This record gives sequence, structure tokens and C-alpha cells, in this order.
Amino acid sequence: MRLRDNVISGVLALIAASAVAGCHKRPERVAIGFAFTYHLQAALAVADSAIAASRRPGDPQISIVSDSAVNGDPADVEVQRAERLAAVPGIVGVVGHSGSRASLAAAPVYNEAGIVQITPNSTSRLLRSAGSWTFDLAPDDSVEGAFIGEFVSERLHALRATVYYENDEYGTGLRDGVVAALAQRGVEVLDRVPMDLTSDFGTLVAASLKRRVPDVVVVAGRQLEAGAIARVMRERGYPRAVVAGDGALVLPGLSEAAGPASDSLYAVAFWMPDAPDSLSKAFVERYRRLIGEVPQSADAMSHDALMLLVQAVREVGPGRAAVRRWLGELGVSLPAYQGVTGPIAFGPGTRPRLVMAKLVGGRPQRVEGP
Repeated sequence: MRLRDNVISGVLALIAASAVAGCHKRPERVAIGFAFTYHLQAALAVADSAIAASRRPGDPQISIVSDSAVNGDPADVEVQRAERLAAVPGIVGVVGHSGSRASLAAAPVYNEAGIVQITPNSTSRLLRSAGSWTFDLAPDDSVEGAFIGEFVSERLHALRATVYYENDEYGTGLRDGVVAALAQRGVEVLDRVPMDLTSDFGTLVAASLKRRVPDVVVVAGRQLEAGAIARVMRERGYPRAVVAGDGALVLPGLSEAAGPASDSLYAVAFWMPDAPDSLSKAFVERYRRLIGEVPQSADAMSHDALMLLVQAVREVGPGRAAVRRWLGELGVSLPAYQGVTGPIAFGPGTRPRLVMAKLVGGRPQRVEGP
């Protein structure tokens, strides 16, 4: 981790210095906000390198302004983060925030200010009505729920499932999507169990198993909860498959939380580093060269969101309304933007980018087939 920390710190220092210098020399500078805490700052460093490498003569100077400060109540933190970024001179758009609840809390600030917000990893369907300045890159929870339902039914051949869900916008939305999809496929949902990080997972699992034993467990939660449930299931002698949503695929947290039960885990990803296309290969190579690690799905989605805003500014200039119009026309009057994670468009009929991964030796491997 020391190499990663040093590289990120160095690149962020250069970005900050560039932003400060821009305030003195170029008041009209173009800025893109990045509203994430530390765990995704590597994507910022890689994007900054890609911006420099792809800059053509005449392209505007674009700097990335990161706000990763964390203090106080989570909702207040995100609103304050959004307000700080919205006040940055020359800001045309913001990538973030971290998760559905955070993105929804911040959306009114950006929509009132007329600043584009691209949420790379948030899946709540509530973002559809967050405002016309908010664009969601990830498939929403109804689409992801249908994907999980199909996998549970067609690949795992389950007839009974128990759903554990985090009691927030992400977890309840994905729970509803999964339950609806399972019902359509004739899979009986035996139990719906709310949870959070303070839960006694042993007690929750034991109580649910006393009612009925499922063929498959679905977790609409994040890495620590999904790993803990897989571990408890294994300790109780149930080596059942545990299928988790995209929020759980954070490594090494997921595999460490699951311990010896990690081989029972499946998780949804928006992208995998083994993708064979040239853009993915170039991104993986750049990421490994700069950070010294293999990128994860969230890294690729955040990278695409940043580069999408960069491309918008290069195509139509720094006007906020023009950037918003350009994004809204992708997949309508304009071709989709070709990102690392696949074609990006916001028009009707956009194909979702979803992959099922299985943990093998603590690392995700693409699940082929249905």
C-alpha cells in the first residue's frame, strides 16, 4: 500500500498545485469536481494522467478538484462537500458522490446551481428523479435486481432464497429489485432480513435459518456485511452460495471479512479487469503502472465518469448548459461515448453493463455462461 499512497499523494499534490496556480493565472480555468473519500482517489490520479496524455492542441486546460474531507453526520458531510465543490471557480461538473444515499443528498445542491453531476457507482432508482442535471452511470437497482434474479434462478437453480439488506437507499432499493425478479422467476423468498454494520450477524443468520433454510442467500449490502454473512453461514455448516450486489465487491475487504467462506461468494460488477477490449487493457496497464495494483470495478466506473466530463468539455466547451445537453444527447442524436466499461449513453434502450464475478483465492473471476 505504501507505493499506492505515495503515488496518489504525489499526483494529488500536483493537481492541487495546478488548481491553485490556475486561480492566479487563469480565472476562467475549467474544473471538474471529484467527490469521493480516499478509497477512490487512485482513479483520480489515473484520470489526471490520461487527461494529460490525450490533450490535443487547442483543448482547454482542465483540472480535477478533489474533496475528500469527512467530518460530522454523513448526510451533512455530503451536502457540505457538494456546496464546497459548487463554489469552485470554473466548475462545470462533479463526479460523485460515494453511494446512493450520498449522491441523493448532494443532488439538490448541484441541480440548484446548474452543475452536472455524474454518479458512477450509485444504483438507487430514486436518482432518476433527482433532477435534470444528475446523470447516473450505473444500472439502477431494478436492473441489477433482475440480473441477480436471473443468475440465482438460471445459473444456481435455486428455488428458495433469503435476502439480507442494508437498511439504506442502496440496500432497500436493491432488495426490492431482487425480490421482484425472484418472484417473476418462481423463486420463493423465505425471509427479508434488515441489517447494518452494528448488527449481530450470528444472531440474524441463526434466527432466519430457524424459520427456513434457503438454497441461496442474497445480500443487498456492502463488503463487510456480505463477508460476515458468508462466514456465519459457513460456520453453521451451510456452504450455500452467497450472491451480493455491486456494493460488496470491494477488495480485500470482502475476502477478508468472509475468511474461509470467500469461495462461496458471488458479486455483481460493472466491469472486470480481464475485459479483452483495447480501452480496458490500456486502462489496466496505466493503473498498474501508476498505482501498482489491479483496478476494481469502482475504479473503472469513476475513471469513465471523469473522462466523460473531460470529453464533454472538449467537444462543446466549458458552458454548463452545453455540457448537460451534450450528455443528454448521447445515445439519442449523438453516438455513445466509448468508455473503459463499455458504451456510455443516456438515451432509451441503453444496454446495462453487468458482470457476475466469483471469488477465487480472494480475487474476482468472471462467471461465464447464463
